[in-house]
Amino acid sequence: MKDLIRKILREEVSRRYTKSNPNIEKTIIRHMEKLMSQTTQINPPLEENYGMYSQEWCKNGKVVIEARYHLDDETDEFFAGDLYIDSKEIDFLSNMLQVRKPYIFNVIAEWYDDNYTNEFGQKVNHPEFEIYDAMDIDDPRKCYQMIDTDKLSRKEMIDYLVKETLNGRNQLESLPDDELKSKYRRVYNARLNNIGN
Repeated sequence: MKDLIRKILREEVSRRYTKSNPNIEKTIIRHMEKLMSQTTQINPPLEENYGMYSQEWCKNGKVVIEARYHLDDETDEFFAGDLYIDSKEIDFLSNMLQVRKPYIFNVIAEWYDDNYTNEFGQKVNHPEFEIYDAMDIDDPRKCYQMIDTDKLSRKEMIDYLVKETLNGRNQLESLPDDELKSKYRRVYNARLNNIGN
């Protein structure tokens, strides 16, 4: 009886805590590649994203994967990269493969670095970008909206910002066009996700 219990426990432990396995890694990567093929990439402008480079991968209007690359405000040096993945995808892989989430995060982070981070880093003149940490997000937010502010009048943008922020009309009217457009897009996207006033 003791041997049977030990055997069952050993099987359960090995099943739940799988060590690196090329077949499991391939399955995780195939799943992620399929997910990525169903998404649209959006890169919010740096000046509207609190000085942080970001890659959003959107499906049905929601962010399912997001990479954030943090830069020091004063030196413009890269100091951290985070990858956020919809928790439904991680739960699906964990349950299907019977592996721990940290293992899945490691595989995905390495795969993402190799396939997306290096290319993006080169494009934005930061080849040192890399993903340090991957984690899941429970409630995906709405994707950043690239709004064509050229189709809006200054008055429309100012009226919206007066209503949605604590800025006064005189303060907003004194802004140059580029700053006003940027502020409008930033506030619009924040309100889209119920952030702010």
